[in-house]
Amino acid sequence: MHLQYDFPVDVRPFSVIAEKLGLREREVIEEAKLLMERGVLKRIGMYVNFRAKGMEGALIAANIPPGKIEVFRRTALGIREITHNFVRNHCRFNIWFVMKASNKEELRTRVAEMLSRLEVSDYVILYSKRNLKLSVKYDVFKGISWSPAELAPERVPKAEELGVSTEVLKRLSMPLPITERPFQRVAAEVGMTEEELVQIIGELRRFHVIKDYGATVNGERIGITENAMLLMNSDRVEETCVEVAQKVHEATHVVLRETEGDWEYLCYCMIHGNSRSTLRRVAEEVVKNVPVNSYMMLYSIENLKPGIVM
Repeated sequence: MHLQYDFPVDVRPFSVIAEKLGLREREVIEEAKLLMERGVLKRIGMYVNFRAKGMEGALIAANIPPGKIEVFRRTALGIREITHNFVRNHCRFNIWFVMKASNKEELRTRVAEMLSRLEVSDYVILYSKRNLKLSVKYDVFKGISWSPAELAPERVPKAEELGVSTEVLKRLSMPLPITERPFQRVAAEVGMTEEELVQIIGELRRFHVIKDYGATVNGERIGITENAMLLMNSDRVEETCVEVAQKVHEATHVVLRETEGDWEYLCYCMIHGNSRSTLRRVAEEVVKNVPVNSYMMLYSIENLKPGIVM
């Protein structure tokens, strides 16, 4: 839990955690390595907001015939810009994946080209208009995703606006080594001292350029085996998204979306838990407390790109 929620912005973060827990630094490091080896941890690191890299993102919902899903899965595995890819239980769109590109035009083109090769024309692109929350943390005691309330700014600055090179952001996107000084190599590679790099990380977090700092846990390894997208239709969709980000601790992602197609559910959040009944309970509580006309819960049936951390 400390590795997830309280990973310090410090030159020797494992030492700080050890002091809090009454352990030796070496004990914490060895335990973290063991959790990694067992697959409980996916990595320790941080997510760099794609907006800071000058990119666009979208959730694509597609109707792909069952006989072509395996071909699509293999194709998607080779596309780094596809970061999530799930079969979900929607009555029309069975495949839901997230893709990034330099701009909306490139995104549209790449999606159209990829799906046309499968002779798939029934899909909708839901662009990310505003990312209000990203914090994938799992409460191992409650068996559900949980994180503090958050509200990201309407606009995240690009790297150059903050005087940070894209090379620094690229290096920070990679997993940190589990060592006494995990920032040592990155700092050397970008020509900084560890103290300077740690200070920059703190600043980037403040501007929401860096998100989800700390350990990323493999939910299935700790019994969190279900996840669902909660999609909401609202006359006040931005207000709804803001309230979800501020009130729903169980939401890991909260995104306001926009589309050029025919789709009314534009407030989106993700919930993870140990059972579908847990997810339903949370969703029912959410829609009672935010302005919603209607909603749908789309459960994950199959993860077509497991293990990805972006």
